[in-house]
Amino acid sequence: MDIKNLNILENFNIENINFGVRPFISSILVLTLAFALIKLVMLLTKKIIEITNFNVQREKTLKSVVDSIAAYFIMTFALLTIMSEFGLIKKATILTGAGIFTVVAGLGTQNLIKDIINGFFILFERQMKVGDFVAINEKYFGTVEEIGLRATAVREWSLTKIYIPNGEIKTLKNYFKEKSRVIIEIIVPFEENHQEVEKALNEVCQIINAKYEDRLYKVAGTNYSEFNLVGVIGFSGIDGGAKYIITGIVNPRDRWSMRNRTYETILRIFNEKDLKIGYPRIWHDNNRR
Repeated sequence: MDIKNLNILENFNIENINFGVRPFISSILVLTLAFALIKLVMLLTKKIIEITNFNVQREKTLKSVVDSIAAYFIMTFALLTIMSEFGLIKKATILTGAGIFTVVAGLGTQNLIKDIINGFFILFERQMKVGDFVAINEKYFGTVEEIGLRATAVREWSLTKIYIPNGEIKTLKNYFKEKSRVIIEIIVPFEENHQEVEKALNEVCQIINAKYEDRLYKVAGTNYSEFNLVGVIGFSGIDGGAKYIITGIVNPRDRWSMRNRTYETILRIFNEKDLKIGYPRIWHDNNRR
């Protein structure tokens, strides 16, 4: 521990530690009361969400933050109270901000401070909220379940719950913002009749727009951008054909389901019209030899 931390810990009085029975009993009572208060705060925030029911995602995010802040403050106050009962610090220190600063700085928790500061930025800038599907650091992909001042909890597709310190969040992709663009790439062999291919893909777009109209992103009740065929965007000898693109803008939660439904429709229409999907010809030809 460096000199600065020694100066910060001047409120500690190690020589006057009290090992009597009373401090232990008081400590148990303080911890019991602290846990009870945390549970009470969690119950109250839950009831408020159930009563108001304005914006469920934002309210769950706010609940996560309030619960986290309450838990930190209650447990810090409880820790300081217990330390004062054992004579480690003066009781007056509990009532000052210096008490909390002493514990934090004394323990040298620079990472904790970094996590909390980054957590504030994430919350105030509304980078994500509970229920959003996010990609963090291009490594963690899942649904946000909790946002605290110190860490963010993400539930992966495997249902594994991962806690990521806020200070370690460098890049954040949020797939559940206002709208989401679905991009479908289709490889069609060069020898196919591409006029028929375009007709088939346009038919796919019409089917998707009609069947899943409720999932398209709308502005004032009007579709913002229906599924449509962009056309050929390039040739790929490796993939074995021309690359077509279909795009559409949907509600964020429907991004992956609409992608899957579109691919299924493409397969069905192509089978009906006896059109082929491209595949890597070089790999196929080498294996035939």
